[in-house]
Amino acid sequence: MILKNKIKGWGLLVTACIISCDGTLGGFNTISFPKSKKNIENAIDTLYSNYPDYRIPDKYKDFDNWSKSGYDFLDTRIFYFSQAPEEMYYVSFVGDEEAFKDSTHIDIAIRAVFVGNKKKWFKQEDFSKEEESRIQARFNSEIISKLERYTKSKAKDLGY
Repeated sequence: MILKNKIKGWGLLVTACIISCDGTLGGFNTISFPKSKKNIENAIDTLYSNYPDYRIPDKYKDFDNWSKSGYDFLDTRIFYFSQAPEEMYYVSFVGDEEAFKDSTHIDIAIRAVFVGNKKKWFKQEDFSKEEESRIQARFNSEIISKLERYTKSKAKDLGY
């Protein structure tokens, strides 16, 4: 039991470090929904069902290599945008298993953006403030607004 708790404790420490330390994935603005994680997962499934074009296309499947890069501990989704600029957003639920049990709210954030014409993933810090604002606005208008509609809730941009 003690070993199990130590391992769990180390896992949380490593997770926190990977998320917050320099040189790793950062995040765009955190978006908070007043719903459970399961509710948002169902809404994302509905979104993919109603808008299959948001799914990662075959031509970019090789770029969905996050687990090989050590990020398989994150619960993530990828949203593809074919309209210019062509990009994909690597989005994760924010928090740990304990936070995911909270039925009163769940947070999500863009962790990285794939730029189609460069065929490469970029972190938030790689973009100008203008591009960062454009990316966040696109995410809000194309993804968050639909999730709000499906969940009959209003998300809050936490700004961090």
